[in-house]
Amino acid sequence: MYVQIISFATVARAEQINQDVMQSEVGFIKGKTIDEAFAKLYRSVDEKLFFGHLSFLIFSEDLLKYGKLNEVLNSFTRHINTRYQTWTYATNEPLEQFFLESPMLRKPITLTKLANPLNSYEQDFFIEPVNVRKLIIHLNEPSHITRIPYVTVKENWNTKKGDDPSFHFEGVALATPTDFKGYLKKEDANGLQWISKESITSYITTTIDGSDFTFTNKNKSVKITPIVKGNEVKFHIHISLSTLVNSFDINISEKIVRKAVEKAVKKEVIETYKLGLEKNSDVYRLSESLYRRHVGVWKKLQKNGVIPLTEDSIDVKVTVEKVKAGRTIYKNTIETP
Repeated sequence: MYVQIISFATVARAEQINQDVMQSEVGFIKGKTIDEAFAKLYRSVDEKLFFGHLSFLIFSEDLLKYGKLNEVLNSFTRHINTRYQTWTYATNEPLEQFFLESPMLRKPITLTKLANPLNSYEQDFFIEPVNVRKLIIHLNEPSHITRIPYVTVKENWNTKKGDDPSFHFEGVALATPTDFKGYLKKEDANGLQWISKESITSYITTTIDGSDFTFTNKNKSVKITPIVKGNEVKFHIHISLSTLVNSFDINISEKIVRKAVEKAVKKEVIETYKLGLEKNSDVYRLSESLYRRHVGVWKKLQKNGVIPLTEDSIDVKVTVEKVKAGRTIYKNTIETP
């Protein structure tokens, strides 16, 4: 177990801090159980640890593979001061590096993307942040699978002193209380942003008449309706949204924009769903939708909380309610039919 302890001397400051001030220290402890590891940690710290200050947890791939997720959550939540708003992440990279990196522009370490993923949440929603409360709910309810944000460290920013590593949300880790299903990374996870009801702004790029367009999508709503016919269940997924085309070099009609966005979004939703099936995972938690609407049918079909799904189990419809062109002072325009 790795533990990061931060200095309170910089917590309340938003401006750039004195680089001579040590912001944090990272401890490493081993134990047969998580509680034994903590007991050994207490022997090496100078002051009392207060778990109400805990900002985030990162689960290693080994922990997920060996089915220890519930054990760790139980240990943390039994502490009376633990907060259920603590953020959770998963990775297959060395854990220590996540606690040694500092925020961009050398701001206080409490402002990292891991400590507060909501800082950039409104500008780009790709992977939904998950806190301990939501993680426990997902693990205790059908389909008993949770999507934990998968994080990495990348060196895609530079300063005069060299590379400046930063944290990236690259996809999700699919886990159950006792099993690890694998990852959905990068483009494979694109469909999740359209199904999540929490998303604010999402982007999609597609080609129209040989030109690439990137659309900004907002005001999204999602409705998943289970349709029961005997012992067969199909899920109708209806996604509605508004889209904004930021830049374009050809004149196109609003009708073409609508069709292009609807087709691209539908494709991403279906592709992510199929990749989830390959990992034996109900990535959209459709079993829970059936459980909420038709619990009797769910009881007949479920096995360990999950109902059988196939590629034909979903029917996706995407509707673009509004199309906006942003500023209209440029030559090329979106024509209204």
